[in-house]
Amino acid sequence: MIRLFLDNRTGVLFLLPLILGVYVLASVLGLQNEVITRTDGLFFQHAILGTVSTYFLQSFLLLLNAVLLNAVFNSHEFLDKNTYIISLIYLVLTPMFVPLNTFDGTLLAHSFMIFCLSILFQLKQNSDGKIIAFNAGLFVSMAILFMPYLLLVIPFILMMIVIIRPFIWRELILFLSGVCIPIIYYFSYLFFTAQLDFNWIWPSWGMPTDKQLFNVYPIVGLFAIIALISLFSLGARLLKSSLRLKKQIQMLGLLFAFFILLGSVDFFFSGSLQYLSLAIIPLTYFLTYAFLSKRSGILASIFFYITLLYSFVKFFISFTE
Repeated sequence: MIRLFLDNRTGVLFLLPLILGVYVLASVLGLQNEVITRTDGLFFQHAILGTVSTYFLQSFLLLLNAVLLNAVFNSHEFLDKNTYIISLIYLVLTPMFVPLNTFDGTLLAHSFMIFCLSILFQLKQNSDGKIIAFNAGLFVSMAILFMPYLLLVIPFILMMIVIIRPFIWRELILFLSGVCIPIIYYFSYLFFTAQLDFNWIWPSWGMPTDKQLFNVYPIVGLFAIIALISLFSLGARLLKSSLRLKKQIQMLGLLFAFFILLGSVDFFFSGSLQYLSLAIIPLTYFLTYAFLSKRSGILASIFFYITLLYSFVKFFISFTE
């Protein structure tokens, strides 16, 4: 399957709905383990939808994000040929972190972060970047509305901009303006609808017990192994990359480090995987290089297939019952 998606065959994208359909069926027929959500908070409250509409919305967003993430990879020439393995990796890893039977805004935050990446990769050394900086701020702000802790990503986005081009004050101001506009509109809406009463509930951290995390530990373990394999193979790729590609990978590495830090802290204190799921976005690119590496290609493929198998099996097992 990996080789099939690595090739330049657009038709493999039609397999994605079939694979996702198996996940949905497994979720419907399998055990419904308790999920700790972290996206309820200052800007977005947990949405209660019907079962069918929830599965449809989550599935649609999952497919959309997989295709968009793959399109960003191909359009910005991370490889010398088009590949569609990105969409497969995202589709396999994400359902382990984000439940398909609950809508909490996580996948929408993924969408806006993918759009933000696509915008940032359009930056060039000697071209005007003011419009790009402003649009990137808009997309980051939209992601913050759904996952409030992403407010901390703002300085990391600014560092990503500096990697690709010199620091310019006007771009900084426009980026921050883009961040502020959706939030201002949101608070204005609350004000004019008489909902601005400051009774929002911030997500509260509560140390989870080992029993609550037994179903989560295998997911985190497999994710950590795949991440280490991917990062190990990344060094060899950087040696043979162009200067532009090196900068793009550095940008992804910075974002990956932030998502790992934020997600790990939140997981340690709450047991939730929602924020850690954001690290899947840059990891899909790194794992693609691992598959193509002579040193770690076989090892990466083995653990990916193990992850693929567990991503289905987990719907039917529970370590706490």
